[in-house]
Amino acid sequence: MFALIKKELKIQIASPILAVGLALFLFLTGFAFSAHVTQASPQHLPEASMRGMIYFMAVILLFVTPFLSMRVFSEEMKNGTMELLKTAPLTDLQIVLGKYGAMLILLAIFLLATAIYPICIAILGQPEWGPMLFCYLGLFLLGGSFLALGLLASALTKNQVIAAVLTFVPLLTLWFLSDVGGALGEKVSLITHLQSFSVGVLDSSDLFYYLAVIFFLLFLTVRYLEAQRWR
Repeated sequence: MFALIKKELKIQIASPILAVGLALFLFLTGFAFSAHVTQASPQHLPEASMRGMIYFMAVILLFVTPFLSMRVFSEEMKNGTMELLKTAPLTDLQIVLGKYGAMLILLAIFLLATAIYPICIAILGQPEWGPMLFCYLGLFLLGGSFLALGLLASALTKNQVIAAVLTFVPLLTLWFLSDVGGALGEKVSLITHLQSFSVGVLDSSDLFYYLAVIFFLLFLTVRYLEAQRWR
């Protein structure tokens, strides 16, 4: 499985999509950071935290992650290497976890690339590092949920563009459920559960929610691959 993770990372790093996505991510987050540090708090002082950025970064991940995940299985099926992968001494679960693990590493790279912003905040003020770390944990779990859905969408079609659309539309729906779905929509919405992380609180229910979403989507992906073996 680790060999599969290494292979996926090599493919993704060699792809221009990753470079473009990372450049776009850093440009937009840099713009958001500039606005954040110049925005005054109620005390007319810049706020030494990441709370003002976390939701903007979440929006950027909403657009970036479908393009990171769209080729994971789609390209394998398009190039005819999916059957070769299935004949390898790996179970469907190991294949899914291997590919998903590579995606999580890329997500971590994206988030670590923004580490310059907390460092700048530390130079300019006296931030509390705990809430900042919780902000990044929340973004990592949110992005992990995005990628899990993208992995499932990529397994459903060999067309990468369709895979990206099949990822983005459900994500957008789950995002706005808190606005149109009432109390139930708030519980199901992906963005609602980011709030506790944004204020530096580790709420076990929010943590469980993201882990449950990831587990469920990966489970569906594994089941779909298993069903494909019998066709």
